[in-house]
Amino acid sequence: MKVIFLEDVIGTADAGEIKEVKNGFARNFLLPQGLAAPATKDQIQREQAIKAAAVEKRIKFSQEWKVVADAVNGTEIAIEVRVGPTGRLFGSVTSRAVADKLTQETGRAIDHRQVLLGASIHEPGDYDVTVRLYRDVTALVKVKVIPEGYVAGSEDELIQDSEIIDNESSERPEGDEEAEPLNENLETEIETDQSQEATE
Repeated sequence: MKVIFLEDVIGTADAGEIKEVKNGFARNFLLPQGLAAPATKDQIQREQAIKAAAVEKRIKFSQEWKVVADAVNGTEIAIEVRVGPTGRLFGSVTSRAVADKLTQETGRAIDHRQVLLGASIHEPGDYDVTVRLYRDVTALVKVKVIPEGYVAGSEDELIQDSEIIDNESSERPEGDEEAEPLNENLETEIETDQSQEATE
């Protein structure tokens, strides 16, 4: 079906564009949502007016999303995941998971298609992720992928414990040093016995 787009549809077309789309996509989504209309002669004559209106909307939306970008930019979100014995995740962290968590943390509705993650994340760590909020409006967020049950500071506690153990070990006399006096006494007794046998 040939349609003329009345609104911008991300990844499909801008308002005013005329395109051939699948019938199901047009009837089930574009037409009911008012995003497009059949490309009739009357609608095609409205092409320039539709494009002009779209430009004004883009300017307005861009300004609104810049406010959102200022609020979202630099946000840190933590996603807990199950990790296997090799350190890799069971499954992966996807753009949808990042979008859901970001929506939850910021109170702003973020669609997974706005999260420019590229490949899914398969290992724990810190990742800088770009979020395209609107056409030319982006924000940078930090995604911290951490193992389930991780407690911040646990690594420092482990290091401190190991230092205590090392200190205790260094204060204790080593086994070889304790054995040396015994060996010396034993050698003295043997020499005494041998002297007595030689005298007899």
